[in-house]
Amino acid sequence: MSEGVLRLAFLGGAEVSYREEPPPSALAPWVATIWHLRAHRAFELRVLPDACIDLIGGDVIGPFSAAHVIALDAGDRATGIRLRPGAFPALFGYAAADLMDQRVPFGDVAGKRATLLDAAQDARRPDPLAEAALGARSVRELARESGYSVRNLRRRLVAATGHGPKRLARIGRMHALLRAGRGESWARTAVEHGFYDEAHMANDIRELAGATPHALVGRFFQDTT
Repeated sequence: MSEGVLRLAFLGGAEVSYREEPPPSALAPWVATIWHLRAHRAFELRVLPDACIDLIGGDVIGPFSAAHVIALDAGDRATGIRLRPGAFPALFGYAAADLMDQRVPFGDVAGKRATLLDAAQDARRPDPLAEAALGARSVRELARESGYSVRNLRRRLVAATGHGPKRLARIGRMHALLRAGRGESWARTAVEHGFYDEAHMANDIRELAGATPHALVGRFFQDTT
């Protein structure tokens, strides 16, 4: 599972170009994608929590607890390496929870390993529960399937991603719904993605993304596949 394609929603419109490329095969167990972004004009990019850690410009960008809005100017460019959920602790032995909402120099947390390739030589694979939790329908179901108690599951996932299992499931559900779009109706799409109703969907995604899916889908969503 850890080398599958991680599907995330990107909230960039016509104002920004965004593309992804696969990592070298030697890094595929730990790296989800290498991404490239270019702003065509001034734009406020909303970046959603996704349980991943990114490497950008020599810095480590920790997992987000909520959406961040980043102001871009025309001509701005950025390239980053998005690590899989749980990959940074596996590579560098540094708990993801300690990097929540932080931007720190790579050298401050990488120890003696100068590059990702150096770290990957003897690193363990990311905890498979980190990505599994993003697709879980419930915490109890994930605990039952994994064989862990809810308490131990939470401790393991917080160390790997900075988030507990319930929040990971909500984050995964948000990305899946935004990628799926409105469909036949928001009410039906909400139920298909495990929400009680449309109001529950709107409130839950507003808390995580800072806006409802009604406002985000169509105007901002850009499919990266």
